[in-house]
Order: sequence, then C-alpha cells, then structure tokens
Amino acid sequence: MSGKIHVEETEIQGFRALHITNQVLSLTIIPDLGGKISSIRDLRNGREWLWTNTQLPYQLHGYGTSYVQEADTGGWDECFPTVSACSYPLPPWKGRSIPDHGEIWPLQWSIKCDGDTETTLIIDMQVQSIGLPYVFQRIIRITADSPSLRFDYRVVNLSDNDTAFIWSSHPLFAVEPGMRIQLPDNTRMNTWVSMPAQLDLQGGEQAWPIHAMLGEHEWDLSYMPDETAGIGIKLWSQTLAQGFAALIAHDGEFRFTFDTAKLPQLGIWMNARGYSGMGGAPYYNLGLEPCIGAQDSLEDAVEKYQRYEMLPANGMKEWWLEIHLSAR
Repeated sequence: MSGKIHVEETEIQGFRALHITNQVLSLTIIPDLGGKISSIRDLRNGREWLWTNTQLPYQLHGYGTSYVQEADTGGWDECFPTVSACSYPLPPWKGRSIPDHGEIWPLQWSIKCDGDTETTLIIDMQVQSIGLPYVFQRIIRITADSPSLRFDYRVVNLSDNDTAFIWSSHPLFAVEPGMRIQLPDNTRMNTWVSMPAQLDLQGGEQAWPIHAMLGEHEWDLSYMPDETAGIGIKLWSQTLAQGFAALIAHDGEFRFTFDTAKLPQLGIWMNARGYSGMGGAPYYNLGLEPCIGAQDSLEDAVEKYQRYEMLPANGMKEWWLEIHLSAR
C-alpha cells in the first residue's frame, strides 16, 4: 500500500530539527548545526545507522573551532574545503588558515522543502561560507515508499579566482563487531593516520582489504574490530573502479552509489576505542565517507599528492550520491 512522506518540525537538545519519514526510512536534520543529519533509521528493522556521541551535547560553535575537541557529536556532517586543519596552499589566499573539518560544519544553513509529499520531497539546504567565497548546497530527495535517498551537491564560486578544494561526506556509523565493509574489487588505499604509533599497516599504498597488526593481534579491516582493539585508522582510496561502498550488518545494509567521474574516492575512519579528540573515553564508530581528493589535508592534497579539484572562478562544481537501505 502506498504511503505519504511525513514532515515534522521538532527540537533536539533545544535546536530546531526536521524529522522526515516515508514508509521505509526516516531522517532527521538540524539546520543550525551545519546541516547535520543526526539520524537515518530503517523503519523495517528499527536500525539506527548513525552514531551519536553521548559525551558531547549539541551546541553552536564559532568559525575556527576545533571539531575533534568540541564538536565531534556524530551524525553526518560535510567537510569542505578540507578535513584536517591546514593552510590554504595557493594564491591568492595562500597561507590562510582553514579550520579543522572545514569551514561549513559550524555554520547555520538555510533549509526549504519543496515537492509533493505524495511522491517526492526535495529538501534544499545551503550555506555561504564566511571564509573562502563560495556557497555550498546539498539537496536531498526522498521518495514515498522508497528505501533510497538521493543527495545532489553544488558549490558555487563567488570569486574571480579558481579555488582549490577537497570534500568529504562525514557520516559516522553506529557499529557492532564483525560488520563488513564492502568495496569494489581492486580498491587501493592510502593511510592518513593510525594509532597507537605501534600499529603496523605495512605503509604506503595497499590493496584492500588491508590487514593491521599490533603485537600478537591482527585485524582484517574489511570487518569492524571489537571494542577491545583500541585502534584508530584513517584511510583514503585511489579512484574506485566502481562507484559503490557498503556497510553490511546482520540485519541490513547501508549502501552508497555514486559516479566516480565526479566523486571518485572513499575515506574510511575506523575507530575501535582508539581515539577521542575531546580527551574522554575513546569512541567506537566508523566513518564510511565518499570523498573527492586526497584526504585529510587540502594542503597535502595540493602539494604532496596533487589529488584535488578546482572550483572555477565564478563557476560551480556538482556531484551526487545515493543511499540505499536494505533490511533482513
């Protein structure tokens, strides 16, 4: 039986939120927290896919705040034009500091819903940076009775200068030991960071799945380690052979699809109680993150890897991804 799309305005920890459901899934968006998606839930099996940090409450943050120290609250954020804090590497803004996890996550985004709750709802969100001159737009389409979501991205350059960028989606997943990461055949990965320092990843570019060793312990990183592992690893891929990545649980699957001509890469942040930037108990979560450019530093992407994109002067860049949920 066909159902409608329901839109409810609500509050989460004092922040205005939009809760959207069809017959299959729900998502919750908090516009004033950088357009954060705080929840994606499969209504067929009740699985909440996104992780929430119970140690950190939501709050507004100023431009330049350390994300990992003060705002690593979970859900899905957008990182642009860098992930790690760095200096902008090219004229005319060479040397300008770009904050941790980029410029747009602490800003308040506009939100507008269009379309038809009988068929397809269009959630149009955008924000103008107060750092580099651009407008970042994300449009989410939800269709009645569909287990899929479509994300369309557009960034418009407001300056007369080409602007270098990398981008990463930043969904943090609620995980369980043994959940499997499925990637295309022949995927090759680079390591951005690993912890503790003794963790052995063999170094350099490697074929997926990567194996990590610490003392007598060895992990196949295509499976989520248990909470006793005490390791944290950030990886980023070369251009994928096919545009998909999936997280597979015992009762369902969260699958990304995308066009590698526009969105070529994937980042993985695997945190098995190995890291907490706020100084509290280390987290247990996973970032499975379609991305553009070498991760995590725009400065390194330009100067070390030459893997980045240019936003043309007074022009735009567009890309898209889709999410497909399945339940068992």
